[in-house]
Amino acid sequence: MRRLLYTGLALLCSQMAIGQLKVKVAGTVTGDTEGYNKVYFYTQSAKDSAEIKNGKFEINVNEPVAGSRAISIQYDQKKRRMYSPLVLFFDQSGTINVEFDIVKGLSSATVKGMPSAVTYFSYNEERPKVFMGARQAAIAKYGEEALQKGNAQFEVANTYREGLISKGYDSLLNKYFDGNKIVSATLVLNTLSNLPTPRAEDYYNRMSDKSKSTDAGKTLYAKIQGLKNAYVGAIVKNFELPDQHGKTQSFEQHKGKYVLLDFWASWCSPCRASFPRIREVYSKLKGKNFEIVNISIDQNKSAWLKAVSDEANPWPQLYDDRKVSYEFFNVSAVPTSYLIDPTGKIIMKEIGFDPKGGGEMEKKLEEIFNIKF
Repeated sequence: MRRLLYTGLALLCSQMAIGQLKVKVAGTVTGDTEGYNKVYFYTQSAKDSAEIKNGKFEINVNEPVAGSRAISIQYDQKKRRMYSPLVLFFDQSGTINVEFDIVKGLSSATVKGMPSAVTYFSYNEERPKVFMGARQAAIAKYGEEALQKGNAQFEVANTYREGLISKGYDSLLNKYFDGNKIVSATLVLNTLSNLPTPRAEDYYNRMSDKSKSTDAGKTLYAKIQGLKNAYVGAIVKNFELPDQHGKTQSFEQHKGKYVLLDFWASWCSPCRASFPRIREVYSKLKGKNFEIVNISIDQNKSAWLKAVSDEANPWPQLYDDRKVSYEFFNVSAVPTSYLIDPTGKIIMKEIGFDPKGGGEMEKKLEEIFNIKF
């Protein structure tokens, strides 16, 4: 089942309007570039680039907000190697120094200079060690085969591994966390899926008002509320969102029916690949006590409107301009769907959707409506 996460190269969530920032990325590169000399820097709206000359490159950008940006190298693309960008964080004007070997790629990079960039880099450099350490500990205790789905001990072994990951990430986060620093909001947000909700709340409560007022801080708060609100058995709070015609619709309008809330985005290929199958399911449940509601997490409203028109799905289309996907449902990947019963209670959550059908959500609907898709 395929997933398309908010993260990846959509690295622009940790932002705060603090005036124009003058950021310089100064690079030192060893090894033979073989003529593949470009380094790319991805801004919110464009892709900037610089040439590596005599083992050096420099990129100067003016950024309106603090946040995360990625750099990549032409050498990776031309050599058809795995695309491995390096994410840089900045929260002030200044210089970020990046050093790497061209043959080893950006995975060999070190980051110096701007303190927030160093903190962000150092934290993310240690994260894989936590993951691998937890895996090795689980293998030592249960055996490698126990971590394979279908094994009789998979559940207990995986639960043990996940517990070690959670504790390890919490310890690592605590090492780098400083509530007065903007970058900490992003670190907590990036670790949220591996933290118990009370620990996430503790980190948030230790953040300064300045950190809480960043987009990352606001998103973190909303996601923590989502963790508390969106669990199987929870009653969905009413919310209102605009449809493609600008008319406000509320969740209460659909109370009394089984409702499949499907979170998606115009840029999410797996989401759109799933729609033909979802339309088949919808047609077989037409006239029954059932409704589908699409909620888009698009930031580009025009792109969403075009996709809505292109897909022409025969069920309500809503635009999430109020962080409902975070605060009410803690959506961390799209497509994500929630099945809600006529009383408004969440009875199932599914991340991803198999366009060929046969997924767990379909099985649940078959059970409820005594039908075979």
